[in-house]
Amino acid sequence: MTEPEKEIEKNYSYNKQEIIKFLGDLKNQIEAGRIEIGQEHVEMPDGNMDVEYGFKIEKGQKEIEIEIKWKK
Repeated sequence: MTEPEKEIEKNYSYNKQEIIKFLGDLKNQIEAGRIEIGQEHVEMPDGNMDVEYGFKIEKGQKEIEIEIKWKK
């Protein structure tokens, strides 16, 4: 049985110190193998995952993006 498609995205405005805390909390969740976003969660495997990251500057706005993918 396949899981239904779903996308959950939350947007926040943080200062630098709050971002550091957020990333630390995310690190702890990754280590635990379970990431929570709002009321939803996703289990992460112990095996290999594909990681893509980069940055872009567009119309004066700068962006850093990190994407982690895996198959169940």
